[in-house]
This record gives sequence, C-alpha cells and structure tokens, in this order.
Amino acid sequence: MKILIVTQHFPPERGAVRRIFEFARYFVSQGHDVSVLTAIPNYPDGIVPPKYKGKFFDYEVMDGVKVYRSWVLPASNNQPKKRMIGFITFLMTTIINSFKVKGKFDMVIASSPPITTPLIGWILSKLKNCKFVLEIRDLQPESSEDFGNLNRSFFTRMLKKYMQYMYKKADRIVGVTEGISRFLQDNIADKDKIVTIKSGVGTEFINASSNGIRQKFGWDNKFLVIYSGTLGWAHSLETFVESARQLHDQPDILFTFIGDGQKREVLEGMVRDYGLKNVEFIGVQPLESIPYFLQAGDVLVHSMKDVPVTKGSLPSKLFEYMASGKPIIYGSTGGEAVDELHKAGGALSYHCEDVDRLTELILELKTEKIDGQKLGSQYSEHVKKFHSREIWA
Repeated sequence: MKILIVTQHFPPERGAVRRIFEFARYFVSQGHDVSVLTAIPNYPDGIVPPKYKGKFFDYEVMDGVKVYRSWVLPASNNQPKKRMIGFITFLMTTIINSFKVKGKFDMVIASSPPITTPLIGWILSKLKNCKFVLEIRDLQPESSEDFGNLNRSFFTRMLKKYMQYMYKKADRIVGVTEGISRFLQDNIADKDKIVTIKSGVGTEFINASSNGIRQKFGWDNKFLVIYSGTLGWAHSLETFVESARQLHDQPDILFTFIGDGQKREVLEGMVRDYGLKNVEFIGVQPLESIPYFLQAGDVLVHSMKDVPVTKGSLPSKLFEYMASGKPIIYGSTGGEAVDELHKAGGALSYHCEDVDRLTELILELKTEKIDGQKLGSQYSEHVKKFHSREIWA
C-alpha cells in the first residue's frame, strides 16, 4: 500500500509528534510505502535546527519513511499569533511541495491539529484519487475555547462549520481517545466511519534505564518529583509550585520541571517570590533522553485544567509515564486518563487545584504508605500488554 501522511509537526520536533512517526516507520517495516508532507522543524521553541536553516524545501529518509518538508513561519509556544500564521503558511507551502511527491497513493492521512491539515489532506486525496483518513489528536476549536485560548465567537463558529465539512469528506475518522471519538459520534451523521486508535508508547520508553541522569544532575540523594512536557496553559502547574512551597522544610524532596512553554516565566516568578530552593527548571531536553529522565524520577506528576474537554483526554505522555514503571500522580478527578490508571492498577488522583491532596500523595509515596514500586510495576505491565505503539499502529 502507498500511504501519504500530512502533519505539520514531525520529528525531530518533540511531543506527541512521535506517534505519527512511529506509526509510519511501523507501516514501512510491514512492507508499505510511506511518504510524509511536513514542515521545517521549529516546534516548540521556534528555533530551526542548523540542519534545516535557510531551506525552503527539504527531503530526507527517516527509517525508510520519505519526508518532504516545507517552510513555515517559525514560532514558539508563547507566540500564538505567529503560530496561527505558521498554520496558514504550512497550507500554502505544502500544497506547492506536494507536486514533488510523485505517483499514485492508496490513502492520504491528515493529522489535526492544526486545522489546516485536513484541508490539505482532502485536496491531495482528490488530486491523487485515493481515500482520505482524518486523524483528530485534539478537538479544535472546542479545546481552545475550553482553555480560554479562543473566545467563543463568530470566528470559532465558522471553524466548527469548516471542521464539520472536513468530517463529512473523510472516508475514515480516527479519534486518538475514546472521548474524542464519543464527541465525533455525537456530532457526525455517519458514525460507522469513526474509529479509536490510541497513541500507545514506543519501546524506547518501555526498555529504558535511568542512564546516570541522577548523578549527572546531582539528584542522587533526592526524592525526585518530575513533571515532563509543555509548560502550557492547559495544565494547572501552579499547584506543583504551591506543593513545593508546603514541602520547603523537606529539602530532600525536589520538584523538577522538564520542558518549556508559555507558563515557564510565571512559574519561575512564583518560585522566586516564594524563595524556594526545592524547585528546578531544566528546560527542553533531547527527545531521546526523556525516557532516562522519567526512569530517574521517584514520582511523575501530570495535571490538566478542570474543563470539559479534558475529561476525554488521554495524553500520550501518560503512556510514557506508565512505561517508566514509576508511580504517577494525576491532577484530575475523573475522565479517561484516570480511568486508564485505575485499569492499570490504581489511580492517585487529585483535583488540579487541590494543593493539600497533591502534597499528601507525595508524602505517602515518600514514606511508602503507598507502595509506589508495586503501582509503577503494574502500570508498566499494563502498557506492555495493551498499549505498545506497534499494537495501535
């Protein structure tokens, strides 16, 4: 089979983009021909790697996947207006770049967001006379409305109408969580074309060791509480800092933020104002080293704002956390992610703004009142059995 994938974000960029790359290389390993139309990398910091600087178009082969890149306006996570312009430039430059992708295809897979990719995918499916598969990783603009990034307006109503049109044109629609698929089921007439295909996790997380990370960063004698990922507005990260404030008299407990984003300056400001010595920000780390950091932690924490859309979310990061075999504290009182943790052995959850409960859970793990080692092992076995990326691919 010949498959053409359209996605604005692709490695070496970080985050959930690993999903589509690992699916693509799995398809190649099964004998399929896979091409990808994507952007010159710059996400999430807006910095173009030296390898791609000054290029309008680029072509490379990654693990057998043919990757065609085109220029977009570089923009960091904290430059939302520039990012929107980047979405539009991706639409234009990718259509131009698509003429370099020769031959017939059996299907085009467009991964959204951004919401420009469905339009590109649909146009190319018409030009290539093939099936159109639309993958929805996040509901837009509904998610942006819930998080307050976009106000409900005539503009967002038009975006919803546009996405409804794209849903109608797709031959298959893939929701990456049950929650997304339920939303689609409630909003699309042809329910039979909707399927759930979760992200899962790659073997580099399942088989990782800590690789000397604790010694390298001076964490050997610390009880390490790690948050890894985007420091963005979708996450209630202030609660972690407030918990660190409550635990400032226990210097062996260290809170570590791995990643960057729009909230970093706010969080660092809180740490300075409180005079905390038990919080570290180590910024964005190489993608290949993230499994080592997760293995180095004693507790892994994650949190989503308490808005309707998060109840149906199942972050790809959660599978990576579970694969590490470490206990997880999840900031949500319910929803798909908490349900998954319950299935795996038990959920340590709290309301995303409940500082006292978060602090209590950290201390119960530290004092072994909760058996974190047993819980982490159950998480790891659950992921291996049900959520390896190859299973979902």
